[in-house]
Amino acid sequence: MTNQNLINEIDNQIEGKKLSIEEIIALSNRITSEKLKFTFKKVSSDPNLVSEFGKANCIGYSSLFNSIGNYVIIKQKLTDKYECIHLVGELDVFGFNVHDLFDSQFFKNHDFNKIEIKETGEKRFVDPSLRDYLRIESVMSE
Repeated sequence: MTNQNLINEIDNQIEGKKLSIEEIIALSNRITSEKLKFTFKKVSSDPNLVSEFGKANCIGYSSLFNSIGNYVIIKQKLTDKYECIHLVGELDVFGFNVHDLFDSQFFKNHDFNKIEIKETGEKRFVDPSLRDYLRIESVMSE
């Protein structure tokens, strides 16, 4: 992350605080939702740019969430405990692959994030674009 405006905003919000992983996820989701509006158009996925332009698809949402999460994890010296990983996969709803409904390359796959808790091996999956667009707070992965 190199966007100084975004870095300053995050630093102001975490200053003097020791955040739990739940708080890091919530902060990353909140800032991502505040900064972005979903678009189906082809736009940048660079987290330093999407936060300024304000529009992103699932790639940009996940990229920004991932960058914020990892920035906070590093800043709070928690890299030995947590890691945020940007993933690409497919969306299934009740066992049905929704990508089969579309011919467009736009719907070829979907981006989301995995937060790994290193001490326990627990994994949490967060999809910031689904959260913003459909209010779905968490997702599962196989």
